Amino acid sequence: MTAVTNEILLPFVLLGMGLYFAALIARGLSRFARFRRVRPTALVSWPAPRPKNLGLLLALGVLAAFVAVLNGVLERPWHNVLSQALVAVYFILVVPLSLRIEWGCYAQGVWADGGFLPYADIRQMAFHEVGAIVLVLVPRSGAVPFRMLVPPSEYGAVRRVLEDKARNRELQLERVLEP
Repeated sequence: MTAVTNEILLPFVLLGMGLYFAALIARGLSRFARFRRVRPTALVSWPAPRPKNLGLLLALGVLAAFVAVLNGVLERPWHNVLSQALVAVYFILVVPLSLRIEWGCYAQGVWADGGFLPYADIRQMAFHEVGAIVLVLVPRSGAVPFRMLVPPSEYGAVRRVLEDKARNRELQLERVLEP
């Protein structure tokens, strides 16, 4: 019976990691492209909250880039170089790019932590006003709820936009969630 060694397992782990980060990069770039398309229709928007560990994420990207270059110089197999390069691209390019996406209400939907949610796809929503103001949006698909941290200065404007959308029947809620 052959034992599983690092030489056998490592290529599969690195390929899996490369595929995972390639998917993250594709998702991040498609989200940013969608944001660029809907940006001109902003009704009320603000910068996305910055993660507390942004410096660490960027440092991970720089470290991965260094490891990718080192693997290339040492002429390691292509999967070693590619997997680390994809990690670097994600943390150095996609993470900062995603922070340029503005959260808020747009003509066709809402941009929150989970991405863009069209008004027609919102099944339920509620504002939670304990401490920070958070708008929770439940998609009709039953997917994970979207959360949008609303700055106090934009709270009234967001409520007005959502009320107007409901009045115009662009936003049809099944029932309002209780906080």
